[in-house]
Amino acid sequence: MVNWLAKKGADLWTGLFLTVLSGAVIAEALDLELGTPTNPGSGFMIFGVAVVLGVLAFIQVFKALLSRGQGEETAPEKIHRWRVVAVVGASVLYIALLELVGFLLCTFVLLTFLLQVYEKGKWVWAVGGAAATSLVTYLFFSKLLQLNLPKGLLTFF
Repeated sequence: MVNWLAKKGADLWTGLFLTVLSGAVIAEALDLELGTPTNPGSGFMIFGVAVVLGVLAFIQVFKALLSRGQGEETAPEKIHRWRVVAVVGASVLYIALLELVGFLLCTFVLLTFLLQVYEKGKWVWAVGGAAATSLVTYLFFSKLLQLNLPKGLLTFF
């Protein structure tokens, strides 16, 4: 039994961890006021995101359990440690500079960097994708949902 579970690999264990994590977040969100879709409370969005995470994690666990295991040994994918460090560092820098630089500009720079880390050399796609994503998220959260996002250097937005 233990050997069978070990062959299931990271998909099973990641899915189990995320399922438990989503259950804990759902329990905490239920302690907050959920409200209704027309009048959401403070726990509404947290609850919704945790439910989606839980469903996706459960599907991952289910697929991992149904898979036949590793019939043949495949070479493990190479882990690029510098990419992990770069992404974590960029995320920390994003959080530190968000108020000073502003949401729109800071998000654009972070997304451009992340897209370059993921797919080197595709500058047109990275800049275009980062610009479009930053602008759409800014318009959605700032204008549609009327949230106050940090303006930073771009005071005209």
